[in-house]
Amino acid sequence: RQLGQIQEEDNGEVSEPAPSSAAIENPQPINNTGGRLHNWQATKTTVKDRLSFLFNNEILSDVHFIVGKDANQQVIPAHKFVLSVGSAVFDAMFNGVLATKSDEVELPDVEPAAFLHLLKFLYSDEVQIGPESVMTTLYTAKKYAVAALEEHCVDFLKSNLGMDNAFLLLTQARLFDEPQLASLCLEMIDKNTADALNA
Repeated sequence: RQLGQIQEEDNGEVSEPAPSSAAIENPQPINNTGGRLHNWQATKTTVKDRLSFLFNNEILSDVHFIVGKDANQQVIPAHKFVLSVGSAVFDAMFNGVLATKSDEVELPDVEPAAFLHLLKFLYSDEVQIGPESVMTTLYTAKKYAVAALEEHCVDFLKSNLGMDNAFLLLTQARLFDEPQLASLCLEMIDKNTADALNA
């Protein structure tokens, strides 16, 4: 899905654009904390618009995730309330008995692009996955118990299942405990093996 750039107008001034789908793999956070946009809320007519604007945005952010490792590491701003509403894991992380007191959370085992896909979904219900990112996004969705995004990822894998990737997806389906996907992979492998033997 292509996402257009979001622009804010206030007294003729234009804010920095939100990341487009082309840049979602490595977008830079919007940093408006120094010169905070005046009355940006008035230009957003729905809750979805307002939350979407806050995605990967320093405005009102109260936590930063240090995602990935080495040269691939990225610092991503977020909002604890939004994350807690969308994920029981985040809720426990920020509000549970053993809640973290730090405003920085390190996630060395998560790919930055996959984490941004997760946040994009939590902030806007929009799904941004492709062949290169679907497995890391599925891993991240499972890690934070976002079942709806898991389902989108599995549906994407099912619709792109072919003999050229059936063995790989079978391995991944077993790794991620997706029995239905594993069953589809086995059916395709069995069918193509039979076809090859009968040819």
